[in-house]
Amino acid sequence: MLLFAARLAGNAGLFVAVLILARGLGPSGRGTMAFVTVTALLVGKISRLGVNHATTVFAAQRPSERPALLANLLLFNAGSALVGGVLVAVALTMLGESRPAGIGTTELAMLVFATVAVALWDDSFMLGCRSLRPLGPRLASGGWLYAGLLFLGWALGTLTVPFALIAWTVASLFSTLLMHAWSIREFGLARPNLRLLRSEIHYGFRASIGWLALTLISRIDQALMGFMTTEAALGVYAVAVNGVELLHYLPQAVGLVLAPAIAGGAATERTERTLRAFRSATLITAASAAVAAVLGPVLLPLVFGEPFRASVAPFLWLLPGVLGFVAMSVFTGALLGSSSPGRSSVGPLAALIVLVALDLLLIPRYGASGAAAAASAAYIVGGLGSLLLYRRHTTFRWTSLIPGRADAVAIVALRGRLLARSPRT
Repeated sequence: MLLFAARLAGNAGLFVAVLILARGLGPSGRGTMAFVTVTALLVGKISRLGVNHATTVFAAQRPSERPALLANLLLFNAGSALVGGVLVAVALTMLGESRPAGIGTTELAMLVFATVAVALWDDSFMLGCRSLRPLGPRLASGGWLYAGLLFLGWALGTLTVPFALIAWTVASLFSTLLMHAWSIREFGLARPNLRLLRSEIHYGFRASIGWLALTLISRIDQALMGFMTTEAALGVYAVAVNGVELLHYLPQAVGLVLAPAIAGGAATERTERTLRAFRSATLITAASAAVAAVLGPVLLPLVFGEPFRASVAPFLWLLPGVLGFVAMSVFTGALLGSSSPGRSSVGPLAALIVLVALDLLLIPRYGASGAAAAASAAYIVGGLGSLLLYRRHTTFRWTSLIPGRADAVAIVALRGRLLARSPRT
């Protein structure tokens, strides 16, 4: 819940930024921004090769090696992202007129810088050290700085796609500096350890397949739409995705925290802790999705403007997939923390395969709504796959997956405890 609150605060700033982009750039400009930022996110996360996931688990299990783990993380992320960003920019340049409209030399240059910024924006070390309270304001800072810079550009009449890309990169680097400066001050920074790095890559790469698939599932449909539809259609779909992503924050937080909590905890508590987390996340997310189904069709055109009324249909198509996303996030994190990185990748990988196949089939015919239906189907397949693999890993009754009154009471009690804590505890 602490991580969820931090991500909610930070993404509230991002939501304001998205609103300014939609109002200031319109569907076409929003589509260009979506293509560049999504590409930077994909390349930045791919280039990590799972070192961030290994860092989370190793930092929880090996406190004495934390300074070296932090040094490895920073050096590897920066170097691999720079190489990846340059290669993608060169590939897009070679496409010439075949690349998406609106992507010129300036946008390609910004793509390289943004890719490095994305790779360095990495909270895996602080998660592994269970430093959730200091992590919160650092996660929130980037989103609100981004919104503030965009508002400044809008007020001055200088809001363009290049300006927005620079603002996004600067905000990411600022948040990154806050996170890693705190980590260095608290835990120190040793020389990079190549032996340890090899172990991280060996462990993390198997997990990275699944986490990369999760990232691709949330972004690749927008990249495909950049090639298969118009900028305006992509902008409409991007707004629908932005709305539904609010429902992903809690499952993401649970999955991220479960891995280090399980890795550093007693083996006898792992299954019950995982199932309790799943029930609670499912209960909260299902209730939130029901509210979103009622309010979303009214709020989307009201908040983003009448040109985005077309976002309502894909928004509703995306909602059924949130429950699959809960299962996929929770059980992937539980398998990773239980020293099963290979199994943790299977469910998300299956979801990715389903997504790409359905995207190629549905996007040309149904546009944004087709992409949304494909995403929901993919999340449901991935969630079921991750659940079945976790049940093969450990034994539990199927009825233990169903949320009950005790789970609702526990959520209310947890909320009360969190509100009762002072900032110093």
